[in-house]
Amino acid sequence: MLIILSKKGSEGLKRLVFGIIKCLVIASVVVAGLAVYSFKIEPKRLVTKEYELEFSSGGTDSIRVVQFSDVHLGPNYSLEQLERLVDRVNDLEPDIIAFTGDLLDVASEFERRSETSGILGKLSSRYGNYAVWGNHDHGGGGVRFYEDLMMKSGFTLLKNENSIIELESGQVLNIIGLDEAMLGKPDVQKAYSGVDDRGAKLLLLHQPDLVDEIGYDNFDLALAGHSHGGQVVVPTFGPVVTPPLAKKYRKGMYQLGTHTHLYVNSGIGTTRIPIRFWSPPEISVFDITL
Repeated sequence: MLIILSKKGSEGLKRLVFGIIKCLVIASVVVAGLAVYSFKIEPKRLVTKEYELEFSSGGTDSIRVVQFSDVHLGPNYSLEQLERLVDRVNDLEPDIIAFTGDLLDVASEFERRSETSGILGKLSSRYGNYAVWGNHDHGGGGVRFYEDLMMKSGFTLLKNENSIIELESGQVLNIIGLDEAMLGKPDVQKAYSGVDDRGAKLLLLHQPDLVDEIGYDNFDLALAGHSHGGQVVVPTFGPVVTPPLAKKYRKGMYQLGTHTHLYVNSGIGTTRIPIRFWSPPEISVFDITL
C-alpha cells in the first residue's frame, strides 16, 4: 500500500523527529554534566558546617570541637588531599579534634600508609586529638596498622575507653569512645567505666544507630560517621543507600532529648564507588557552652 504524505504532514513529522532528537541531546548533556559533577567535582568540594550547642543552662565556658570522619585514604583520596584537610581543620582553631573512624579504605593495599602519621601529626588542638575505630580500620588489614598510625599521629585512640579533660576554668568534659560494631566489639559498660555525673559527656562512635543501645541519658553530644551521608542523595527523598547501623540516623543533626544531640558526619572520602551527589565531604564544628 502506497502512503503519500502531504507537504504539511511531512513538515509535522520532521518537527516531531527534530523535537525528539533535541530532547535526547539535552538529556544526554544533563546526564553527562551530572556524572562529571558527581565523580569529579562534589567529592572534592569540602564544606564546613558549624553548630552552637548548650550542654547546660546558664553555662559560661565554651569549647570548640572539630570533627572529621571516613577519610578512606586510597586510590580515590590522596595524601595530598589529606594535607589540605589538615590545614582546613587547623584553621578552625579547635579545642578538641574528634575523628570518628575509617582512616584507610583498604589498608593492606595502600602502599603510602606509613606517611599518614606525619601528616595527621600536624593537627593541633588545645586539649587533644581523639579517635575511635571504624569498620575499615579493622578490616582490609587495617587492624595491623590503624592503632600504630593513630598513636604516632598524636591521637588518643579510645576503644571502649574514656578520657577526662579538665578545662582551664575547672569544668570537666568526659570523652567516651566506643568500638565499632561490624568487626569490633563495642562494650558500653567498659567504655563508661569511671564516668559519673560530674561534667558533660561527649560520645565518639563510628556507627550512629548504636546510640539507641547506649541510652540518651548517657551523653550530651554523640558524634558519628559511617554513613557518608549516603554519598548519593536525592533531593526531597534523602540518601539512596546507607550502610548497616546507619539506617535510622543517616546524616546531620538529630535532637534526641532536651539537651541531647547526635551528629552524623557525611565523611571526607568515598568507598566502593568514588561518587558524591548532594552530600559533599564535610568538616563539622561544634561551639559548645558548658
